[in-house]
Amino acid sequence: MVIVLSIVALYAGCILFIRMRNRVTFPLGRQLTDFSTFMVPFNIPAYLLSKVPNRAQLSKELFPETRILEDNWEVIREEALQLYGQGHISVKDDLPASSFYKDNRWKSFYLKIYDNEIPSAYELAPKTRALIDQVPGMNIALFAVLMPGKRLNIHHDPFAYTLRYSLGLSTPNSEKCGLMINGDHYVWRDGDSIIFDETYLHSAYNDTDTPRVILMTDIDRPMRPKLVQRLYYYFGRFFNRLFAIDNVDSSYTGIGNRLGKGVLAYKNALKKIKRWNKPVYVAGKWLVILGLLALIVRAIA
Repeated sequence: MVIVLSIVALYAGCILFIRMRNRVTFPLGRQLTDFSTFMVPFNIPAYLLSKVPNRAQLSKELFPETRILEDNWEVIREEALQLYGQGHISVKDDLPASSFYKDNRWKSFYLKIYDNEIPSAYELAPKTRALIDQVPGMNIALFAVLMPGKRLNIHHDPFAYTLRYSLGLSTPNSEKCGLMINGDHYVWRDGDSIIFDETYLHSAYNDTDTPRVILMTDIDRPMRPKLVQRLYYYFGRFFNRLFAIDNVDSSYTGIGNRLGKGVLAYKNALKKIKRWNKPVYVAGKWLVILGLLALIVRAIA
């Protein structure tokens, strides 16, 4: 009984943490089953041991190592636009359960995924890759395009051990194209960059007739002690290897991408049930969740 009460208390504490930390939150009903709730225990050490402030947007002065990218943004843009024109920045087969690629709204070209080899990145974007390699702790990087008239709905990333650094390359330079991060507005401008904590709720929009092309990267959150940061690094390397992909060779894909197709089929089936009968959908969803919790409690006990 003590174990069950401890799990319930931990669950409630995670929900409270999310609700107090964020100015913008999901409705409580969604928060109850959102993965951000269950990731709190994993992310707490990253928040507590962070050497930079725990807030949604961070000053670029805290990360002087990224300056080399902003200083060479035109070089990076030239390669990005060439790849876009050649069709290499495209809808990919990674993250199959994600809605990002739905309706061709979002396109990408991977430049770096930890130490996974991406031959097409070296071959097709050598200058950008060389610049990225000069930024310590930048372990994920890609060109990302948000197509005209498209939006990415409010979302968040699951892990707090990295921060998001993004650099505008070819943007509409308009108030109609930007980000909302924890309720704050950021407008994309060519050559300008932003660093933010992607575990806060954020969304992207491009209400213009011009594609938005950016360099999007994840950089290690500075933490103390170094051992903790290293452990998070090894987890990140393992996790992202599951979803590694090459931009040209479709046969090179991580096992997570293949499993994700099954998750996508499951999500699509749930959507059909929800459209058919929402009460049945809600009841079934909670039966699955409670069943899983019961199995966990039984295994622990």
